Amino acid sequence: MKYISIIISAIALLVSGIVFFQSRTENTVKSSELTRSDSTFHPASSLKVAYVDLDSIDAKFEFYKSKMTVFEKKKEGLDRQLNSAYQQLDNRRIEFLKKGNAITQAEADAFKKEYDQQLQYLENQRRKTEQEVQQEAMILRDDIFKKINDYLTGYSKERGYSYIFSYSRNANIFLYQDPAYDITAEVIEGLNATYKKPETKK
Repeated sequence: MKYISIIISAIALLVSGIVFFQSRTENTVKSSELTRSDSTFHPASSLKVAYVDLDSIDAKFEFYKSKMTVFEKKKEGLDRQLNSAYQQLDNRRIEFLKKGNAITQAEADAFKKEYDQQLQYLENQRRKTEQEVQQEAMILRDDIFKKINDYLTGYSKERGYSYIFSYSRNANIFLYQDPAYDITAEVIEGLNATYKKPETKK
C-alpha cells in the first residue's frame, strides 16, 4: 500500500505539473503573440505519447523468440549434463553400499573421501553453470532491449512521438491505459521487418 500511494501521488503531481505548464504556456502565447511567431513555441498540448506492451513483444518478436529458444535448449542441455553426473555419482554410492559387511573401514573411508570430492566438484560446476546462464540471459535481454530502443528511436522521430512508455504484467506502473495510444502491434510488425528471424541450425 505504501508503494501504491507513492505512485499515485507521483502521478497526481505529474498531472498537476502538466496542467500548470499548459496553462502557463497558453497565457504566454496569448500575451506575446504580437512580438513572437507561433513557430517558436512548443506547448505541452503538442506532446505526442504512446505505449507498448512488452509481454506482447516477448510473445511475437520473432528474433527474440528464436534467440530465447536457442538459449533455453542450451540451458536444458547443461541441466541434463549436471543431473546425469549427479545420478552417476549416486549410482556409484548405491553400488558400493551393496557390498554390505564386506566393506572394510579403509575402503569406506577412501570411498567417502572420493565421493565428497566428486560431490563438491559437481556443486562447484552447478554454481558456475548457473552464473554463466544468468550472465548469458542478461546479455541476451540487454541486446533485445537495445534493438527495441534503437528501432523506437527512429520510429519516434518519423511519427513525432515525444514519449513512448512500456508496461508489462510484472512491472506495470500504469493505473489505466487508453487503447487508443497502444502502438504495440505496429511496433512488433516493424521489429520483425527490421530484425529478421535467425536461421536455426538443423
